[in-house]
Amino acid sequence: MQSTKTKSGNRNTAITKEDIEELKAYKIKNQEQLLKVGMNLTGNHFVISAFGGELVNPYTIHKQFLYDIKPAGVKRIRFHDLRHTHATIMLEIGENSKVVSERLGHANTSITLDKYSHVTKNLQKSSAENYSKALRTDQFDN
Repeated sequence: MQSTKTKSGNRNTAITKEDIEELKAYKIKNQEQLLKVGMNLTGNHFVISAFGGELVNPYTIHKQFLYDIKPAGVKRIRFHDLRHTHATIMLEIGENSKVVSERLGHANTSITLDKYSHVTKNLQKSSAENYSKALRTDQFDN
């Protein structure tokens, strides 16, 4: 396995209890499949791994992703584009840019805001509404 590009790329990322349960169920399913062919998961196996437990080639993940989204009628995108989507959604729901930056493993928030987030109609609308609300309140009175 290769190391990350930067020191900030080494990180722990919080996930929900539901995500943990999904990963546990996925691991159990993999274990059952391996047992059918006389293999067993060890502590060294990755949750997402090739059949024998070794690392999956990123191109294989990309091909599987394209295969999985086609029947759903989802626009063809790269697997990596999910990273951009994640950043945009987090910012749209009002998540702090520092938190989003850390989740993505960026050294600072400017990388996140400049490269991985996109100003959407929702962000523009929210900004306009927040500005209008601020003007209607007494928060600027001295």
